[in-house]
Amino acid sequence: MTSAQVDGTKNSDGAYVGSAKVTLTAADDDSGVEKVEYSLDSGPYLAYTTPVVVDRVGRHTVAYRATDKAGNTSEAQAIAFTVAEGGGVPAPACPEWDERLTVIVGTVDTGVPNRITRSRCTINELIEDEKDWSSHALFLKHVTAVTDKLLADGVIDQREYRAINKAAKQSGIGKPGQGEGYRPLFDGTKKSFDKWQHVGGGAFGLNDDGSMTSDTSVEGMGMLWFPQRTYDDFSLKLQFRDDAPGTGNANGGVFVRFPYVHDHPEESRPEWVAIKYGHEVQILDRPDGDMYKTGSIYGFDRVGLAGAGVTPKGSWNDYEIRVVGQHFSIYRNGVLLNEFENTGGQEFTPPRADDPGTDGRRYSSGYIGLQVHSTDDVISYRDIRIKEL
Repeated sequence: MTSAQVDGTKNSDGAYVGSAKVTLTAADDDSGVEKVEYSLDSGPYLAYTTPVVVDRVGRHTVAYRATDKAGNTSEAQAIAFTVAEGGGVPAPACPEWDERLTVIVGTVDTGVPNRITRSRCTINELIEDEKDWSSHALFLKHVTAVTDKLLADGVIDQREYRAINKAAKQSGIGKPGQGEGYRPLFDGTKKSFDKWQHVGGGAFGLNDDGSMTSDTSVEGMGMLWFPQRTYDDFSLKLQFRDDAPGTGNANGGVFVRFPYVHDHPEESRPEWVAIKYGHEVQILDRPDGDMYKTGSIYGFDRVGLAGAGVTPKGSWNDYEIRVVGQHFSIYRNGVLLNEFENTGGQEFTPPRADDPGTDGRRYSSGYIGLQVHSTDDVISYRDIRIKEL
């Protein structure tokens, strides 16, 4: 049996002020408990040894499980809570989100504890190994600068300094042939799928062939989003397939450039934060119904069926979304379908109550998500990757 308890000072809204402490306990009357593990905000499972202190402002989920000495692992449970600002201190402006136990550069594990630094970011977050580095030398220079400061601040010692810089050299990050600058967000593995987080209705499931497909039994509209970090200018590439039942067509879409979805001051529904404050790049090959077809910027820039590059249903399609500044370019199977300039003053069409138009969508960076529309709008995705421009 496993259980979780969250402690801290709550405000009038029930949020924990400044930080929350999560304590996990487990018991097994037969063979005894071998280990307890936890996952913070859909991150990797880590060994639990001491209470987990969460001090970043926002909504958080801690999943936890236990394994007995006979090798049996309990079904994961989860507890969710919100951390509010304490004393006016905002969440740290870290370039990435990475709370793994040790410092890992690319795929090289240094064994160095991934400590919180004076900036309140972890060492991994400051190293930025997920960023698209134009050269290996530039990445090494960056790592040296970061570790120089960490050494001076007493965060790491000389041995750890050498280990991190050695790992940077071994990582090959920035060298030619490292995925042509594209980094995988979903590569078909459970590890990459678990980095995404679902909000709202519906669901996505991982398939044995390395794709993901929207669920046919979980009702409602929702979104699977990548909460690990935001992106400024980028090229996002993926493949999608219309798997709607019968003769129907799936209504789906890719959300880009939206803000953090939890505890938004204007919208309490997380999936609607992306709908109202980001842009949806539509996927829909249906000949009737919604006027916005594949390649459209939903609500603002319409692509008709004749310009959507429709392929036979059940085919995998390449989709690329390029966002530079406020300019959007949408490609399907290598063909440019649409270009959109996200200037201010444009209204959502057809009109929707309380929609802010483009004035509320002109972010210079944001998150990425995949829409699930309904149980009939069955759609699959695979090979999701991104390159920073």
